[in-house]
Amino acid sequence: MQQKKKKHGKMQAKNQDYKFGELKNFKLNIGQKTIMGNFILEIPISYCIRKSMIKEKKTYDVFFWLGAETSQDEAGTAAYKTVELDDLLGDEPVQYREVQGNETKKFLDLFPKLTIMAGGVDSGFHHVKPEEYKPRLLHIAGYQKHVQVSQVALKVESLNDSETFVLDAGLKMWQFNGSKATVWEKRKANAIMDEIIAARNGKVQKSFIIDGLNDKSSPTIEDFWKFFGGRPKQISDAAEVKEAPDVELTLQRVSDASGKLEIKEVGRGKLDKKNLSSDDAFIVDAGGHLFVWIGKNSTKNEKAQAMAYALHYLQKQERSADVPICRVMDGKETKEFWEAFQGNSVGGRKHQINEWKK
Repeated sequence: MQQKKKKHGKMQAKNQDYKFGELKNFKLNIGQKTIMGNFILEIPISYCIRKSMIKEKKTYDVFFWLGAETSQDEAGTAAYKTVELDDLLGDEPVQYREVQGNETKKFLDLFPKLTIMAGGVDSGFHHVKPEEYKPRLLHIAGYQKHVQVSQVALKVESLNDSETFVLDAGLKMWQFNGSKATVWEKRKANAIMDEIIAARNGKVQKSFIIDGLNDKSSPTIEDFWKFFGGRPKQISDAAEVKEAPDVELTLQRVSDASGKLEIKEVGRGKLDKKNLSSDDAFIVDAGGHLFVWIGKNSTKNEKAQAMAYALHYLQKQERSADVPICRVMDGKETKEFWEAFQGNSVGGRKHQINEWKK
C-alpha cells in the first residue's frame, strides 16, 4: 500500500484561537498548547478546551471533555472548575460539559480529525518488542469534513457492516470496510492506516484491505478474523444509534432565597421566558441535553453550585451521566439554548449522528 505524508497545521481560523489544557489531580492547566489538525485525546485524561472568538469584543467557548473512565471525583472537579474560569475570564465563556461517546456537534466541529485512544495513537509500539505489541481496533466515523477515530473493544460485536475499522497489530494492519460503508468512510480509514504506517518508519511489514464479511480473496484475511475468534456468520448491520430519552421539557430553578440552596420545578412542556429570573440560576432539561442558565443577579453560591446541581439532578432522575450540559449566562444565550427552550430536539452524537451525516 502506498504511504502518504499528511501535513498538519495549527487549527486556527480568522479571528479565532484554540487552546487546551489537561485536568489532572484535580487541577486545571489551561492554555498549554494550541490544537493541531490531528488532535488526540488520551483516556483516562480529561481535558479543557478553550475557543476564543474576536468580534467586537473577545468571547469564549470552553469545553470540558471527560473520558469514559473519568472518576466521579474528577467529574465533580470539572463542574466546580467552571466557576474558576468565570473568575479568570470575567463571566464571558459559554461552558460545555462533554462526555466521551456522546459529544455534541459543536464540540466535534472543532476538529478536522479527533482521535480518542488509551495512551495515544502510537502508545506502546516503540516501547515493547513487536511480538509483544497489544493489538487494537480503531473505529472510523464522522460526518462532512470531520473524522473521529476511536479505540473500541477488540471483539466481533464492535464491527458492523456500515462503517470502517482498522485493526492495528503492530507489524501488520488490516482495514475492514463494511459492505455498506461509503466511499468517504473507506478513504478516511485508508488515510488513517497510512498515517500510522508512515509514523512507524517502515516497521509495518504488511497492510491489507478487507471488503465486507464475505471477502475471501486472500488467505491473510483469515489472520484478521483470528483476532475475533474466527470469522463469524454475521455482524451487526450498523452501529446502534440510541433513541433520545423520552423526557418532557422542564425548567428547574436553583435558588438560595430561602436561606439554603434548593432546586424546584417551575415549568413543564411549553416553557415561557418569563419564568427565567435574573436573580437565580435555572436548569433546562431538554431530554438529550441539559442547559444551565445563570442569572445576572444570581448569588455567588447559586453560580458556584448550579453545574453540580445539574449533575445531581441527572443522578436523581437515574439518567445517563453522558448527557451533554451547556452553561450559559443571562443575556449571552446560545442558539441551541433557545432551540431547546422552544422544545426542539438537541443532543449528542449517541442520539443524533445520523442526522449530522445528512
